[in-house]
Amino acid sequence: MSATGFVIPTAPQFDFQRTVLSHGWLMLPPFSWDGECGALGYTYETAAGNALQLRIRGATEGVQARLSGSAPTTDSLEDELRGVVRTMLNVDWDLSAFYAAMRAHRGYDWLETERRGRILIAPSLWEDLAKVLLTTNCSWSQTVNMCRQLCLLGAPHPKIEGCHAFPKPTRVATMDFAQFAASVRAGYRSAYLHELAAKIAKGDIDLGAWLQLDSAALFQAVKSLKGFGDYAAGTIARMYGHFDHIAIDTACHTMFAQRHNGGVKGSVDDIKAHYQRFGGWRGLVMWMDIMRHYED
Repeated sequence: MSATGFVIPTAPQFDFQRTVLSHGWLMLPPFSWDGECGALGYTYETAAGNALQLRIRGATEGVQARLSGSAPTTDSLEDELRGVVRTMLNVDWDLSAFYAAMRAHRGYDWLETERRGRILIAPSLWEDLAKVLLTTNCSWSQTVNMCRQLCLLGAPHPKIEGCHAFPKPTRVATMDFAQFAASVRAGYRSAYLHELAAKIAKGDIDLGAWLQLDSAALFQAVKSLKGFGDYAAGTIARMYGHFDHIAIDTACHTMFAQRHNGGVKGSVDDIKAHYQRFGGWRGLVMWMDIMRHYED
């Protein structure tokens, strides 16, 4: 790895800032977003157990990543970090078929012209599952606070005070439950999160295998977890490239009422019926509608 970091080439349809701003995850530790500089920060615990801080920006030739506060030199670490960045930004998604399908729908040309469609995710399915659980039945400010508390349990950066990586499942699983619950202050979610971490740590759940599942199987696998319903399963499916599920929450209801239903709150069936015309892309179209609505 060079002293200046590394660059990942991207397709012409890729837009760094659109991708970063595609999801509220940028507000949840260990992510951080510097809007003035257009830089995404992420504190990552390597396979060797070291906490590093990545600083990622869009570049003419693709995406540029640098490390703050450390200077690793091994090729294996660079390969690991390249994989992390590619995963978080969904660099490898090919949206050509999505854009082609959207050309048949009036009023959605902005998806292609603005190069929208990718979704910011965490480097691991474990982190995404934990964060989705912490979005259920609460306000966004509560989600941010719970994620902040959870991150304090992760590996600390050796040089940046207060900077922690997201805790590994083994870290959560080895904690006494009462101590964990008191630290995270996530209410009923604490028990579900602790149990999930324990199952992953024991090998009862193989999240690597989950990444190979088709849409229906992944949806059902997530729903089999305590605390995860249709909304959570649909959200995870969408984040991992399966768009045939509609994950409906308060943000979706608000967007739909104001953008598509004359200010009147629609039912779950109303929302599903509206997006049915988009076929296998309906979950992604709905999410892009939500993000554009809140930008406006």
